[in-house]
Amino acid sequence: MKKPVEKSDDFLDLIKRWQTLEDKTIAIAEDIIKKTDNSFIRTIMELIKYDSEKHKAIQQMIIDNITKEAIHISPDELNTLSDILNTHMEAEAESLRLAEDAYRGSELFITRFLLSYLIADEAKHHGLLIQFDDLKRASIPTSVSARSYGYIERPPSDIERSHIKKKNE
Repeated sequence: MKKPVEKSDDFLDLIKRWQTLEDKTIAIAEDIIKKTDNSFIRTIMELIKYDSEKHKAIQQMIIDNITKEAIHISPDELNTLSDILNTHMEAEAESLRLAEDAYRGSELFITRFLLSYLIADEAKHHGLLIQFDDLKRASIPTSVSARSYGYIERPPSDIERSHIKKKNE
């Protein structure tokens, strides 16, 4: 049976090196935040810092999923989340519509810059919720049972397809 690439030391080392880069980004952002009086620069650096902290947490979850305990979620747990997910997906879609309307109606560069950031973030959230909703309907083994199956082949998600498209351009 083929061993998933995630089980290799090389893969884990790659994720750990990435975490180190996130630490550097956090430190740089914190340094800039301390040195600036400009609210725009401070806000952007805080966003970058928070994103890097979030990335580190997700990277650690990947490492722990491989080295400690596999992530698992049962169909019952997913069903419990179903209504909440649907409500949140509707809210994210409405947020995205409002942000796009605000962008279309804006004229100032800084306003458009910040709105474009929010639009990209809302689109990312909506895509993530759709992926999570897809998981709910998937008839694949959970992460716990996936260890005995090896790796799971599935079609790429919308987010993965957008990364593939950008990579090929």
